[in-house]
Amino acid sequence: MSNILTPLSLWNNFDVSAELNTEVVKTQISDGVTVDFVRFDGRDTGAGRVKIAAAYAYDADSPSNVTVMILPDGTETIDIELMKAFVSRGYSVLMVDYRGKWTDCDFYTLYPENIAYADYAERGRHYDFVDETAVETSWYEWVAVGLFARKYAVERTGSSEIALLGIRDGGEIAWKMAVADTFECIIPVSAAGWHAYAGINKYMSDEPELNEERYRFIGGIDSQAYAPYVKCPVLMLCSTNDERFDYDRAYDTFSRINPEFINGSAISFSVHSNKGIGLKSTADMFMFLDKYLKNRQVFIPKPAEVTIDTDGEFNLIAKVTCDTQGIPDSCGMYLAEDCVESSLREWVKCPLKEKLSDTERSFYLNVYEKTSIVFALCYVKYLNGFTVWSRTAAKKISGKFKNMQPKCRVMYSSKDGIEGFSVADGTFGALGGTFFMDKVTAPEIVEKDGVKGVYAKGGLLSFRMNNPRYSPSAGNILKMDIYCDEASQVKIALKDLSSDDEYVCEVDMVDGVWQSVILEPASFKTAGGVSLNEFSSNFKFTVTCDSPYAVNNVMWL
Repeated sequence: MSNILTPLSLWNNFDVSAELNTEVVKTQISDGVTVDFVRFDGRDTGAGRVKIAAAYAYDADSPSNVTVMILPDGTETIDIELMKAFVSRGYSVLMVDYRGKWTDCDFYTLYPENIAYADYAERGRHYDFVDETAVETSWYEWVAVGLFARKYAVERTGSSEIALLGIRDGGEIAWKMAVADTFECIIPVSAAGWHAYAGINKYMSDEPELNEERYRFIGGIDSQAYAPYVKCPVLMLCSTNDERFDYDRAYDTFSRINPEFINGSAISFSVHSNKGIGLKSTADMFMFLDKYLKNRQVFIPKPAEVTIDTDGEFNLIAKVTCDTQGIPDSCGMYLAEDCVESSLREWVKCPLKEKLSDTERSFYLNVYEKTSIVFALCYVKYLNGFTVWSRTAAKKISGKFKNMQPKCRVMYSSKDGIEGFSVADGTFGALGGTFFMDKVTAPEIVEKDGVKGVYAKGGLLSFRMNNPRYSPSAGNILKMDIYCDEASQVKIALKDLSSDDEYVCEVDMVDGVWQSVILEPASFKTAGGVSLNEFSSNFKFTVTCDSPYAVNNVMWL
């Protein structure tokens, strides 16, 4: 296994000494922000040098010499509005294109023919496999682009005070760059490695049998192998229901972070989010940057600790222990049951049982009476505004608890408020398709003709049918009440993430009246005309409509 490269052996001798030969392609000014679109040379591949495309944004009147470097997801490129948001916070911003040639885009990084697989659209096996060594992968080329981009930022500002933000694929690149070079801090978004374990559930599967190729991938590419060697603090931002991100393994990577930097690092979760990063996590991100780029006094608490137990009356509860060095302002607990596929898991907010001390709380875990495994996840917001989260506590249970709940046919009614729903489009209203800056896109309760219902402009998303308490039984049909302000077509969809099949039912609605819609499984069909056989768990349930609407009384009959 001599061709298994490790993070250190792969990057220790990487050379960025060659001249950049920078060219400013164009400059634009908008809302007081100047953006220079630049090209500079990357590594020499033997068939020529990579021609890197990037944009550098700064305040036109008072440019900052501290830089946030942004690496987008692999399908994305430079996003001016996202850059401007960071400039407005007092940073200069360098955003780098690494995806390469792309349809309908004329400003992108150019890769020589001998590494054509560095173009994201042509990545092939060089993305998921290490057939030779980690050098012959798309990841190696993307990290190399990032390292030359860092050199550009240093030469441009005269300062090495750089933070690195990477989104999804960009976050996986950030882990590698934090070993290959130095940064003030890094922020990987929905990126934690474990790609070699894709499709292998942490809680239900045996450890896979790994061949030599998998060892090459894990050793040189997977981010959990890089965490022990990072040379700066890390803030991990994670969405719990992202179909491309294994939320269950995120804390495993966090716990591996270099012991020298684990204190001062943090992990944050956006519950029920299928792509975006929520308000608490976005606020954490800017506080984290202020601490490590602007040297502001920001207390970064240690993660909360959660244990699952029973009380003296044999209620199932979860206990939370907070960082004793800080003062908690608020604390919340989420419960999920039985659903082992993290992207389909419904998280229910738990009622507080009691405040045990200034740094301890207990919460009721009101589980369904036939649940066999529970998951508990906690957040603690401190007085300085920073929110930290716990590791997910998972526990198999048996027997009876006083606070167990019976089966419920009603998945949602307006008395639940917005509980049970999130926004269907995880990028709707999010800055850069990722960061939520305000509450305007969240589900809300609206009143239509004297009756309340739930609405979200970006559509409604629920995972409740994957909760055993609300899951359908054989022979059930689906009933729901819908109101539309205008005569509209409402799209109700069930997506099976295991097969990626989406079953859709489109219902024509009249305007200005509540209508009861009753749907059998056969009402839902794929684009190819295949009907759904029966309702079951393991579906993502969405409701969307182009005009204002409201939904109430979603239940099984």
